[in-house]
Amino acid sequence: MPTPLGIGAGQTASVNLPLGLTYERLYIRLNIQDVTAVDVAAADWGTYIDEIRLMVDGDSKIQITATDLVKLNQFHGQTLKDGALPLFLSRPWMRTIHGEDQTGYGTAGGMASFTLEMDLKAGITVNSLNVYAVQSQGRPFGPHLRIQRYVHNQGVTGEAEIADIVRGGYAMLGLHLNTAAITGVEIHADNRKVHESDKAIRAAHYEVVGRAPQAGFTHIDFTAENRLSEAMPMALQDFRMKLDFTATGNFSIYAESVQGANG
Repeated sequence: MPTPLGIGAGQTASVNLPLGLTYERLYIRLNIQDVTAVDVAAADWGTYIDEIRLMVDGDSKIQITATDLVKLNQFHGQTLKDGALPLFLSRPWMRTIHGEDQTGYGTAGGMASFTLEMDLKAGITVNSLNVYAVQSQGRPFGPHLRIQRYVHNQGVTGEAEIADIVRGGYAMLGLHLNTAAITGVEIHADNRKVHESDKAIRAAHYEVVGRAPQAGFTHIDFTAENRLSEAMPMALQDFRMKLDFTATGNFSIYAESVQGANG
């Protein structure tokens, strides 16, 4: 891919991704100076990059911190190598080719610009920052992976009800909260309980299906069996989470979904 612009401590590095082909995966390749030149280890990405955004025509389709992107990759069973942080658009762990490819980004029509932005931390020395892409035959922009970031403030312990997840004509793949201070989880869709679990049940379920829950996270995966057809339809009148918190604080909710070109 083209060399990112704005590479420097405290700046936002950005790269305009060429249009025409379908993007299945991006790799952020980073080498920094720390006494000697070092490829960034998986646990250290958050030291050098804060938030990452994938933009279509100026609209943020994926918004996630580098630290949390590492955790999301590892939850899906991916082993990271030093110096390369993958951003999965298609889902190679899904069971069918249609499911694997459904969430890639076609750029052969339907978009005018496609941009990756990376907020670099202050006080760092970047030796090199590059972006690589895994691409396939071009198709128009259509269904694609979206990762929306919501920020929630929890001021008290006990049960909280969160009802501000956007509803509409798309399908939810999973919800990932960057706090482990949650015991019971209930999900209600149009006044019907569709999910209920505690920590032990979630851990047992993800062990069976081969997910790797991350320290400091609570995961609610609607496609844990790797079938895209099991995603939660979000064309609803009401969608809410009831969560039992054992601690207070601010945290992020990452909503993974498959949305259409206008989503």
